[in-house]
Amino acid sequence: MSERLLGVVLCGGRSSRMGRDKSALPYSSGGSSGGTFLSHAIDRMNRVCDEVVISGNAIFPPYVSIPDPVAHRGPVVGISAALAFAAGKDFEACFFIPVDVPDFSINDLQQLKSTWRETGQTTLAVSDRTEPLIGIYSVSNLPEINRLAASEDRSLFRFFRRDAVPHSTVSIDPLRCRNINTPEDLEHHGR
Repeated sequence: MSERLLGVVLCGGRSSRMGRDKSALPYSSGGSSGGTFLSHAIDRMNRVCDEVVISGNAIFPPYVSIPDPVAHRGPVVGISAALAFAAGKDFEACFFIPVDVPDFSINDLQQLKSTWRETGQTTLAVSDRTEPLIGIYSVSNLPEINRLAASEDRSLFRFFRRDAVPHSTVSIDPLRCRNINTPEDLEHHGR
């Protein structure tokens, strides 16, 4: 396998607390604006990955969307589908980031990629806790992720806490790992 890295923007949630699709939210930061949360996430991932796809039902041509094979069973189902896609395209790993963490910086992404390259193992962001949706998962971990996706306890947080697969971590400022989940979060974002 090559050292190719597939960027995956996670867009599979219901956005129930937001009340609308978070991938289509307008992006703005520091007084500047432009595009959507999804276009911003894709732009960041294109800077550190060999190719970028979308996990979930969001559509953003020309990017490939990988729908969840079973809807509303949590992010591990989308992660499993993306890893299977990556394995079939000769990628070594998938770099995951949720669409709703717009403050995660390119420098943060580069830190994770650098640690992944140095260690050769799954690498996760850690803020004030492990952030299992922000990280680089080795395609070799697909069997364990598939088992987790098929189980009743599909918590990635508990999966990594049990050390189910060897992994490294990178400390990231908790503010940059913050999800925008509600209209109030969106209102305060970028101020």
